[in-house]
Amino acid sequence: MKLEIKNINLVSVVFSVYPLVLFVLSFLNAVFAIGDLSDYTLMQKIMQIVLWTLAQTLTLTVVSLALVFVYNLLCSFGIRGIRFDIEEAGVESEAVEETSAR
Repeated sequence: MKLEIKNINLVSVVFSVYPLVLFVLSFLNAVFAIGDLSDYTLMQKIMQIVLWTLAQTLTLTVVSLALVFVYNLLCSFGIRGIRFDIEEAGVESEAVEETSAR
């Protein structure tokens, strides 16, 4: 079965788990980058981690929304969307059952 994505809802990108994943990845990036700040106090390091995490999460979310908007715009002009070829699981499971019965 062939499946094509022609439209991605912008609201579903914003109110899904996607921004949470971006937040976690941005937090990990900020924590690993904090080693460069040896002159700062603990409170300054914590504030720097929080600010870097929020800034990077917002930046990546806005860039992602812009890319989704451009993707939807190009698909509305008639350019093909992302295609997937999906095999049905029932066909493979029947073949496995037949071979195991022998």
